[in-house]
Amino acid sequence: MADVQRGGLRGTNVRLRALERGALEDLRAMVNDPEVMRYSNTFRPISDVEQAAWFEGVVKSSSAVWFGIEDTRRGPSSLVGTCCLVDIDWVGRKAELRVRLGDPTSWGGGLGTEACALLVQHGFGELNLERIWLRVFDHNARALRLYQKLGFVEEGRLRRH
Repeated sequence: MADVQRGGLRGTNVRLRALERGALEDLRAMVNDPEVMRYSNTFRPISDVEQAAWFEGVVKSSSAVWFGIEDTRRGPSSLVGTCCLVDIDWVGRKAELRVRLGDPTSWGGGLGTEACALLVQHGFGELNLERIWLRVFDHNARALRLYQKLGFVEEGRLRRH
């Protein structure tokens, strides 16, 4: 885990880095974008108070690891989204993967794939997890392709959920 503490997880075009309080306004703008909302479980705009409370929960959590996704081609501090492993069961060695590219201009360029690959590698390698799972809306074709490319397989469907 020393690699994470010294600057995050680095790929070719992506760096997964710690979330910082200074990025909250950008993160809130991303989550409140109507196009982004269409592909996430956010159903209404998030206020700055709610965003701050979310951040406090993230930094205090012992059952989640959160990262900001940075596009290294755009230079430092180019936050384009977040990814995380949540509901980590340290005994059962499993967690749920979540990713949100909140900058629609970054969609389709491989950043989500690279970010998820880094996070999965970190989960299995550094965190010693045995199972990483996820949920995705069936209308999110781009995400479905990404997850299949990374080796995830459909195990079931939640109907009227």
